[in-house]
Amino acid sequence: MIPFLLILLSTLLVFYAVLNSQIAGMYKFILIVAEMVIVGTIFIKRYKLTGEHGLILLRSKHGLNLIDKLAKNENAWKFFADVGAVMGYGLLSFIIMKKNVSWKALVTGMALLGLISIIVAPYAFLFLSTVIKDIKIEKPVDQVSTTAIGNNMIVFVAMLLFGGLFLLLLTSLLTYSTVIISALLSTVLYGTTAIQNTTPGATFLLPGLNLPFFEAIIALFIILVVHEGSHAVLARVAKIPVLSSGIVLFGILPVGAFVEPDEAKLNGLEKTKQTRVLVAGSTANLLTSMLFFILFMGFLFVVDSLALKTSAFAGAAKFIYLVLGLTFSLNFIIGTVNLLPLPFFDGYRILEVNIPQKKIVDGLMAITLVAFLANFIPWLFK
Repeated sequence: MIPFLLILLSTLLVFYAVLNSQIAGMYKFILIVAEMVIVGTIFIKRYKLTGEHGLILLRSKHGLNLIDKLAKNENAWKFFADVGAVMGYGLLSFIIMKKNVSWKALVTGMALLGLISIIVAPYAFLFLSTVIKDIKIEKPVDQVSTTAIGNNMIVFVAMLLFGGLFLLLLTSLLTYSTVIISALLSTVLYGTTAIQNTTPGATFLLPGLNLPFFEAIIALFIILVVHEGSHAVLARVAKIPVLSSGIVLFGILPVGAFVEPDEAKLNGLEKTKQTRVLVAGSTANLLTSMLFFILFMGFLFVVDSLALKTSAFAGAAKFIYLVLGLTFSLNFIIGTVNLLPLPFFDGYRILEVNIPQKKIVDGLMAITLVAFLANFIPWLFK
């Protein structure tokens, strides 16, 4: 026990020293990652834990009883997944879900899709633009929306209704990638500064680097718990065994949660049931985003009403403000981006399950991957 406490104490001291040092954020991030890899590896070898490269999987069967209890209300969870499919894919959800979406789920999903697109999404980008350090994201959001929908509300609404957040994000991503590639060609071929003047369409969001460390860790933990937990519950609704669940540590830092369904049985499920399991993660993130948005706005009202900004509780108020804001905004970002047909994303598996022609799915994945990576290119010229 004493060696464990000594390792833990020394790790915390080094971590605190790095976090509060005056070095650049990038170097802080590199040092913290290196420390957690070393500490995680020590714990894995010394205490015979499961994991590698500093990531530790703490498996348990204790959470399985809770998952089974939650899964008893099968109709509610099927409705939950169907609503998420509508939010993610709009009217395309009828095709994806093999017409198994009820009218009640369609109306509810469309209503929530409108609310999250018109109210929550703009606030999510606005909040992140004020929190992310040294990065302005207002401009790429404006550029993407202007380019993608041409300031035409009719086109915007039509895309949202027909293809949901999936089609809207995919169209924006593909369109803005052409802007970036054109700027890159202009710079390479004609020596212009077009690429230097082009705003990146995407950025990495990393705790301690461009996000407040502890607040972002809490937000990401909530994101992963609701995401993975929903996958597990829908798997149990479909009578798929969940082998284990647990938390993921990076060194000593909790960075997520996981569940392990029986993949062989999951892959053998009827397509609609498989799709419900796969879409559950993004559904949970989007609905959690809306819930925490309400809490965030309510908290702002309380802070303004009680003048907490200037009181002795100002530090605690700022901490809660950041946790609530990051939780609602990052849940929206991750829940939406997860719908893209990219490797290891649920969006790819959803299309793979529902489109028999694998070449079409792989072709769309390749195009999306190129467009996704292209949105990072301007960072190389900053």
